[in-house]
Amino acid sequence: MSAHLSEWTLRRLHVGELPDAESQRAREHVAACAECHGVLAGLEANQARFEAEVPFERFASGVERVLKEGQAKSSKPRLNGLLVAVAATVLLAVAVRPLLSESPAGNRLKGGASAELRIGGKGDQRSVQPGDTEELLPGEQIRLGYVAGTHKYVLAVSVDEAGEVSSLYPESGPSLPVEAGAGKHWLPDSVEFTPGGYERVVVVLSEKPLEAEAVAAEARRAWEAAGRKVETMTSLGLDGEETHWLLRKP
Repeated sequence: MSAHLSEWTLRRLHVGELPDAESQRAREHVAACAECHGVLAGLEANQARFEAEVPFERFASGVERVLKEGQAKSSKPRLNGLLVAVAATVLLAVAVRPLLSESPAGNRLKGGASAELRIGGKGDQRSVQPGDTEELLPGEQIRLGYVAGTHKYVLAVSVDEAGEVSSLYPESGPSLPVEAGAGKHWLPDSVEFTPGGYERVVVVLSEKPLEAEAVAAEARRAWEAAGRKVETMTSLGLDGEETHWLLRKP
């Protein structure tokens, strides 16, 4: 190859999306081309900085511990098709799969608020942009984060293809008070979904606490209003700011 590789090709090479033959040719080119080698090295450095927010190894070991406990105790937390993996020190989550930028953007809301969903557990961590549909790999988990801005409470639910609503944070009762401080905060546990179909995840930031049971009922109504298609759901109609992501489970 005489011409330089496109940045898109280098991004796909980095995240392992090139077919084997094309990947081999690209790696041979990078080995002989200082400019392309520098671009690829920059992508790798950006990803390393992103994942350094919380060491992924600590997350992986936490998930392994919970999964082992889940095999020993059938009562280990499952919420309407969710396996909750307790990993309070961990972070998950884009790349597009193209690559993440150095400062992956969450969903920007009013008053400086934002929300973010990250995925991890297999390969590079990645962040999903609100409104996007992202494929999960087997064994991957999600984690949810937020910048509260002027909001005082946070709540998260998910809805699957059958209209089953899972209250993620909290499991019941009123919304959680946001953590003190202006920076980004991460809800305490990672979540692994049971396989198959779509799952819509919604984070709600609000001025007043919302009851998890009432939000679950509104989510179910929104699913029905969308023709019972979780892919086409829109706002839950709540008194707060909503951020939605759609995941396709393996």
